[in-house]
Amino acid sequence: MSDILCEDTLNELVEQVGSELVETLLVDLADDATPRVNRMQDLLADGQMDELRKEAHTLKSSTGTLGLRLISEQAGLIERKLVTGEGPGVEPIVPTLPGLLEEGLSAATSWISSK
Repeated sequence: MSDILCEDTLNELVEQVGSELVETLLVDLADDATPRVNRMQDLLADGQMDELRKEAHTLKSSTGTLGLRLISEQAGLIERKLVTGEGPGVEPIVPTLPGLLEEGLSAATSWISSK
């Protein structure tokens, strides 16, 4: 699970705000990030790379803040590739985001429920 989650981040959050609030934040993340990754699919299909970069940045930040390491890293990779002009390099990554989000949220929810 360690490549999916950053347990240190989750532990720090639980220490700072408590497990109940972290659970609520994970629900909020799911509500925000699910449509975001779907929008990213559409933006890629429409060739709207600047908007895709912005969405990737937001996804990177929000998932990283809550310890979802793998999807945060992939969103960061998309952002970097778009900043450096490697737009075609994101085509194989963007379609993986919904599954990575689901996997990360599931792992984080399981982790927090064990605390």
